[in-house]
Amino acid sequence: MKTKNRRVFLKVAAVGFVSFFALIWNKLTLQHIANSGTEVASVPLNKNKEVQFFDKYIIVNSDNKTKVFSSHCSHLGCKIDKMESGKLVCPCHGSEYDLQGQVIKGPAYKNLTLLDSSVSDDGKSLTIKG
Repeated sequence: MKTKNRRVFLKVAAVGFVSFFALIWNKLTLQHIANSGTEVASVPLNKNKEVQFFDKYIIVNSDNKTKVFSSHCSHLGCKIDKMESGKLVCPCHGSEYDLQGQVIKGPAYKNLTLLDSSVSDDGKSLTIKG
């Protein structure tokens, strides 16, 4: 009888651990991304390029506006570093975003994080907060 009770306990404990991990996984990965928003960076700006990829940032120039997004995919935080067919594509799981940072294709379900930025007076650099 003790063996049966031990097996039941281990099964319940395993299911509880997996459930707990699944519930907090998204919050843990997104909190890591959100906590990285304390630094200020200055990067060169090339208005002739529609999209520029940097280590932590993606700069998009469209409609005479410059927007800066986090380069971390909102799914699991992989670094987005390529564009295919006019879409930003995550190399890890294939999530796709439009140039406004909106999710087009999952598994990601949250849009890219838009970061505060300002263009320098001479228009050659961009100051990014985040």
